[in-house]
Amino acid sequence: RQTISAIVEGKMLGTNVNITLGLLRSLNIFILGEASQPGMYTVGSLSTLTNAIFKSGGIRLTGSLRNIQVKREGNVISTFDFYELLLNGDTSRDMKLKTGDVIFIPPIGKTVAIDGEVERPGIYELKEGETAEDLISFAGTLKPKADLTSVEIQRIDSIGNGFNLTDIDLSQ
Repeated sequence: RQTISAIVEGKMLGTNVNITLGLLRSLNIFILGEASQPGMYTVGSLSTLTNAIFKSGGIRLTGSLRNIQVKREGNVISTFDFYELLLNGDTSRDMKLKTGDVIFIPPIGKTVAIDGEVERPGIYELKEGETAEDLISFAGTLKPKADLTSVEIQRIDSIGNGFNLTDIDLSQ
């Protein structure tokens, strides 16, 4: 307080400074579904969706990272895709919360594993309409040694209790 007053009064002659700090109010929100620790949380009034999810301990392995819903008064007002934040650094959909908001984390959708000559091998969740090109993009693109003419796709065969192996050529 004294430092700010001295600076302002030194630069603006004849000025008196009065500084008051107030407390931020708290919000009660709900985090439900596939959260690590679902329940009601009290967060600061400047908290965003991602702040609240981190406070709740994150998302279970069975939870979707691609379709997190913010509900207000029973209506879905926004959906959030963590891939946009994690892979592209895009925070444009990370909204500020209001008292009574519900963050609902649905079960994980369609998952695909990618391994081999990619930068980030792993298991990724795909939205409807996303393709192998999207999957490779999520995995951080192909390494220089990748052979696009010899790509194998293994699909789980629920009828035969095994796998179907398909060779494809991605160079085309």
